[in-house]
Amino acid sequence: MRTLPFSIENLNGGFMKVEGILRVEGEYLVFEFQKKDAVVEAYQSELRTEKIPLSELDMLEFKKGWFSGKLILHGKNARSFGELPGKDLTERILKVKNKHKNVASSISSNLNLKLSEQKLNELED
Repeated sequence: MRTLPFSIENLNGGFMKVEGILRVEGEYLVFEFQKKDAVVEAYQSELRTEKIPLSELDMLEFKKGWFSGKLILHGKNARSFGELPGKDLTERILKVKNKHKNVASSISSNLNLKLSEQKLNELED
């Protein structure tokens, strides 16, 4: 699966944003990102990496828009996303440019299928 460039906007009252890439490695979502000043982009943090186990996700959804899309990750609890910045405890909204919407849609559908299979296996046990 290809990497997905994304941004998380409106952090710290709209003064900060996150830019990064998302990739799937086995049973993990791997985020490489950095925080940036959203106003004049004078500040940018060090590049950070956050690995989130798929078992911490409840579901993903992809919403298309006119100029961009949103990949919405729903976590099972408040600790699901570790140190990945965001506004909500159990949700991260990744803004995706229109040219990457097919990759985002593919990641969403493939991972939802994988999560459904995991839930079925848990029910069988």
